[in-house]
Amino acid sequence: MNANNALLFAAFGSIMEIVPRVFPSLFPHCGADEFSCRSLWLQLMGAVQITIGAGFIGLNYVAPLAGRIFSRGRTQEGGALVLPAARGASVR
Repeated sequence: MNANNALLFAAFGSIMEIVPRVFPSLFPHCGADEFSCRSLWLQLMGAVQITIGAGFIGLNYVAPLAGRIFSRGRTQEGGALVLPAARGASVR
């Protein structure tokens, strides 16, 4: 998968989420709970598609960018990290 595929996954998932809300006449209600199985299926699969696309973009582009932004740069000395001197524990 690449970035274009991931964006298309998320866009297609968004369309799948929107269609039952925009065109409710295409999804007749059935059963006692007055929901349409088709609309529930489209909403579930739309959420899955969005999760796959957004997850790919997040893991491959956003997380490395955030890591580069928030990582600490090298110290001015350019040497090793200096730790404080160790203290001995005294027994009373």
